[in-house]
Amino acid sequence: MHALRPFSARTRIPFAIRSVVPGVPGEYPMNISSLFKGDAGLWNAALAGTTAGALVLNALALMGGIYVAFPHLLYIPVVIGTYRYPRQGLAFTAGIGAVYLALVILFSTGNGNVIVEALIRVAVLVFIGWLIATLSIRLRSQEELYRGLFDNSEAGSILVKLEDGKRIVEEMNWNAAALLERKVPELKGVPLSTFMGEDTEHALFSRLAEEGKIYAEETVLITASGKIQHILISIAAIPGGRAVITFVDITRRVNAEDALLTANTKLNLLSRISSDHLNRTVDDIVETLDAATADFTDSRTLAFLNTIREKVWNLARQLFLTESYQDLGSSPPIWIAVQDALHYGDIAGSAKDISLRMWTERLQVYADPLFLDVIAHIMENSIRHGSTIRNIIVSYSEKPGALELIIEDDGVGIPEEKKETIFEYDSGRHAGLGLFICRQIVSVTGMTISETGEPGKGARFVIRIPEGNWRVEGTGDDAPPFPSPSPDPSLRDMPPFCRELLSVEFPVANDLWVDYHQTRGDPLTDRIFAACAAGVAVSLARCRRHPDGLEVDAVFTPVEHRGHGYAHLTMKALTEACGHEPLYMHSVLNLTGFYGRYGFVPIREDELPPTIRERFAFAGGQLEGANVQPMMRAPR
Repeated sequence: MHALRPFSARTRIPFAIRSVVPGVPGEYPMNISSLFKGDAGLWNAALAGTTAGALVLNALALMGGIYVAFPHLLYIPVVIGTYRYPRQGLAFTAGIGAVYLALVILFSTGNGNVIVEALIRVAVLVFIGWLIATLSIRLRSQEELYRGLFDNSEAGSILVKLEDGKRIVEEMNWNAAALLERKVPELKGVPLSTFMGEDTEHALFSRLAEEGKIYAEETVLITASGKIQHILISIAAIPGGRAVITFVDITRRVNAEDALLTANTKLNLLSRISSDHLNRTVDDIVETLDAATADFTDSRTLAFLNTIREKVWNLARQLFLTESYQDLGSSPPIWIAVQDALHYGDIAGSAKDISLRMWTERLQVYADPLFLDVIAHIMENSIRHGSTIRNIIVSYSEKPGALELIIEDDGVGIPEEKKETIFEYDSGRHAGLGLFICRQIVSVTGMTISETGEPGKGARFVIRIPEGNWRVEGTGDDAPPFPSPSPDPSLRDMPPFCRELLSVEFPVANDLWVDYHQTRGDPLTDRIFAACAAGVAVSLARCRRHPDGLEVDAVFTPVEHRGHGYAHLTMKALTEACGHEPLYMHSVLNLTGFYGRYGFVPIREDELPPTIRERFAFAGGQLEGANVQPMMRAPR
């Protein structure tokens, strides 16, 4: 038995059948029996039968003086007609209503009340017909839209339903059938497992049950010829135990990736073999130089040998760089603690007479695992090439949409004409290869590197890190605190030094500040610098980030530790670490000279950023009367 087929835009009900006049243009023969063939014939038969039946039964009822109950039968043909033929539904409903009204007038013998009731009933009938027709038109418009998207999508689309524990293909577009090397009719009604492995199907739909949807998952399908097709699949569950599967063919991409991986593996193997041979050759040259140096005593020969030795060590260093970076990008980016670069290799040990200060204790960046090599390499360059360098400072500064990690020294700097060429391959000073690779490493996660120092005053490398690729520990769930540092007995014998406190160490600062207005630190906004003697914090200074600027405050040394210069240590550390942005503060009048040593100058109260000025709103614009002087330090 055929089911009634849904409405098609091509279907029209013939309300009138013209007579056939052979030879007259525009006329055509019409066989009435053709109206009742196929699925459309079932609809037409149902419509004709219910219409005739409802009208005949109403006529018989009216003849018997029955005016109720039977009129409800008219809703049946109205619903069928307006649903099947919505564009003609209103006229069809009006026609049924008119026939019914005529029957009432004919058999009611002029009863006015009955005629009025019939008019009302016809009006309701017409309204219901109009409503169903309107909703049907809108429904079919949506169906045609989605059908067009489904059938004409460049992605393969499959509609499956769950029947007796199996997922059966209900609909499929031409692209899906073409990918599977089949025709659409062949695949309708077959189990999904026909072209998708049962394990794959089970895994995907188990995830779908848990997550509600699957997006861009890589898997495989099996074609009619048994060929494996790699696809990117998405699945969405819909009511009625159904699911819509869409997928695109990525077989070429996967094959290309496999080919690249194979080629890369072979190239890496060749590179490692070549590196091994070159390293052995370098070792042989060094041994030969050592033997020659022992045999010759004249200064001219020894000078030539030392020049050769320097060239060989440069070659060895370049070999080390290329070996280290040949797997660049092969591992996914990770969160890296920048301060770990201080302990990378032997940076601190090789500095000797150079003061190396890193103010990045709480900073992490999302980068290639080789990122620490970048920091270490830049510092090594300063140590190796900066004969006049006495200080190397690593700090950072927040900018709109980014963070700048700054590595600077006080050497001779880099000439303007070489600021960009030093990052190019084979720039000529033996550091070019390293800096060239450094730029490739930072670019993996969207970072950039540039040199912005002033020639004659020192080099300044700036690594710009985009928003989302950096975080400060202890500032939120996505930036968990670092563990508390392990006790280090060797610190007790060190001279006084300064460092930035981790978020887990803020209680130490709170205890020291207990006599300073009971100040407390907030890891979300504060950076706290502590001067340490015998490994214990003895003096503090805080830099707090407000929405419109940085404020320096809580510079405090307990009475028992005063007179040793600890406050100078904390202020020097704070201005080095935070001094790339303007710094504001409220100084008591008798300490303006102390802060002046670190670049702070008096300013008017109205020059303070609003959120910083609000702290002393109680003074009513008369800060001097409150023994307070606003001050600012310009960025360096």
